[in-house]
Amino acid sequence: MNYNSESKKDYEEGLSLDKLLIYGKKLLDKWLVIALVAILCASIGFAVAKLNYTPKYSSQIMFIASNKSSAITVAGQSNSDLIASATLAETFKYVFTTTELATKVAASCGYDATPDDIKRCVSVKSVEDTAIVYLTVTTTNPDSAYAIAQAYVDNYQEEIETAIPNTALTVIDPPLKAEKPNANNSMIIYSLLGFIVGFGGTCLVIIAAVIFKDTIKNSDDISSKLGMKVLGTLNRVNRKVKKGEAKQGILITDKKTGFAFIEAYKLIRTKIEHAASRQNYKTIIVTSTLANEGKTTSATNIALSLAQNGKSVLLIDADLRKPSVAKTLGFAATDDEGICGIVSGKKTLKESIKYSEKYQLFVLVSSLAVENSTEILSSPKMEEIIESAKKEFDYVIIDTAPCGIIADASILAAYADTIVLVVKQDFASARRIKRAVDNFENSGTEIIGCIFNHSEGSGRVKFYGKRYGYGYGYGYGSESSKKKKK
Repeated sequence: MNYNSESKKDYEEGLSLDKLLIYGKKLLDKWLVIALVAILCASIGFAVAKLNYTPKYSSQIMFIASNKSSAITVAGQSNSDLIASATLAETFKYVFTTTELATKVAASCGYDATPDDIKRCVSVKSVEDTAIVYLTVTTTNPDSAYAIAQAYVDNYQEEIETAIPNTALTVIDPPLKAEKPNANNSMIIYSLLGFIVGFGGTCLVIIAAVIFKDTIKNSDDISSKLGMKVLGTLNRVNRKVKKGEAKQGILITDKKTGFAFIEAYKLIRTKIEHAASRQNYKTIIVTSTLANEGKTTSATNIALSLAQNGKSVLLIDADLRKPSVAKTLGFAATDDEGICGIVSGKKTLKESIKYSEKYQLFVLVSSLAVENSTEILSSPKMEEIIESAKKEFDYVIIDTAPCGIIADASILAAYADTIVLVVKQDFASARRIKRAVDNFENSGTEIIGCIFNHSEGSGRVKFYGKRYGYGYGYGYGSESSKKKKK
């Protein structure tokens, strides 16, 4: 049976948006880093501009061009004359940039300057559709700027008469000596440029890291990269916990979770039941490669959905280093030792199993973390517990420690019929997931399929809402447990 019910076309339709949503989420997650880098680059740009800033001064001359030989006739020009004068103004711009005129200005300005120095400090522009021409001299010294501008006033007339006879270019606004430096926009420009480079560069680096990070970005990757079937896709959900409200996992028994969330697990339940009817599956391990991928929430909701369908279900918390099933269900299991109590001989299986009227579910849970979980789970007594449970219940759902961190899940796989792997979007690398799955080979237990969790995608059915944090601070070292049982 093909568990991946969506067609290739459906995947392709949502693929681009899926990736955009992942990129957007990563950028939002790293907004502080992006902002800090952008501000740092802007500061560097400001500092560079500040260090390289040299005050500059300008003296400007305004001319008016005429196609008449005398400036007196300017006021009486016809419309055609005005058009001709505007055209002349464009031509006069190039006369001011000749080497010959620059040589005369250099010789008469009173400063040691070459013609090339003169041309570099002069800019000429005309006002469009008018006969107005501006010549601006800009230097690092107000006196030299004024002297060069005045030298142009003294020498330009001869060059104009030689280049374009029977025309006039009259000074209507003579140069003045600059009293203060020109406005400096370089610091603003460099700061803005630095901010844009820092912002854009950091975003590109983050997006590149996502692209080249070999993680599972959409449910199609589960098939293409892992070669596994998809049991269901679960989007993030947003659920706010009110002040004073007991914190517990998001459950299908809670009407606040919404219709789509409940239907998601009904779909997963249906696929599991179909496979179980054909293969006689009764004991199902629910695990993930890494912590905080949502395996405990998935195991709990799978058990609840099966119980709602009239099945007798036992939910076992076999994540002995960080038991979380009781917390997910909202139980106070402070006195329960769960599997540890049975293996140690303190209690029997019957005495350790509790029944919840609220959930119509049997549970074997504990709130006491242990360090020697591998030794406990590999004991002959553990196999007896599983075999006895299989005889008493329709289904036994086992929540285990992450299979990519410790060997507990691989040990339990030898006692189970099948495995459900929870894969969180853009979390564990495909290579690491494959290595973790390889640990199940010796047990001979197959993986029935994957639950693609925390998807940011735009699939046809959004099983969750927007966001929900499943994790309870998983830790599998000796320092991670507040309560330990040895």
